[in-house]
Amino acid sequence: MVAMRRRWTSPRSLLIHLSLVVSVPLCLAAGWWQVHRAEAGNILSYGYAVEWPLFAVAAVYLWWHLIHMEPGEGGRVGAPTDSELDGRDAAESWSRRRDEESPELRAYNDDLASLASVGRRKTWRNPRGLP
Repeated sequence: MVAMRRRWTSPRSLLIHLSLVVSVPLCLAAGWWQVHRAEAGNILSYGYAVEWPLFAVAAVYLWWHLIHMEPGEGGRVGAPTDSELDGRDAAESWSRRRDEESPELRAYNDDLASLASVGRRKTWRNPRGLP
């Protein structure tokens, strides 16, 4: 119950709700305006009169998706967490992917791993991230 309340009332969720409340009426108003322009003789406005309500539908879909997605999931709804994954399966998957890499890709990934192990950020002054 607390998780559901937090899902709908967190600062992130309130901002998402606000964007929906603003965007849907604006899209519908723009569609209505295009209908009147089309009736006045602007043929191109018929297409826009259909397009703006579709933007409103897309906003509702995006709102629903963002409310039900946990922050930090990387865009995947219902993605398993690390604790849900079996460590053995993850290691097998990693080794299987490593075996399928081309020699160039393997060398590149090894170079990236060595840069990451140094622990320094790459910058324009230090492009290799070396001390």
